[in-house]
Amino acid sequence: MKRLLWNKHTKLVLKHLAGWFCIVAGLIMCITPGQGILTLLIGVYLLADEIPLFGRIKAWLEHRFPKTAEFVHRKGTEWRAKLHRHTNDEKPPSES
Repeated sequence: MKRLLWNKHTKLVLKHLAGWFCIVAGLIMCITPGQGILTLLIGVYLLADEIPLFGRIKAWLEHRFPKTAEFVHRKGTEWRAKLHRHTNDEKPPSES
């Protein structure tokens, strides 16, 4: 079986699929029980870099709720650092 090629186009397609899935699922959950608005916001944040409308919505949300935006940004940075550390083949530095 061929190994999946992880280039920028593959990551972009997967990001779009996940973002649009969250938006559709969020719309469905707004009618049925579930965390519809939260799921919609996750989809908007995933697609904000590629779709200008979602970028404007993200900017408005960050302007309207600055403390929440700062918290989300901080947690995202922490998660990216953890994921990056786990994907490297290097061993983490030992603490003395």
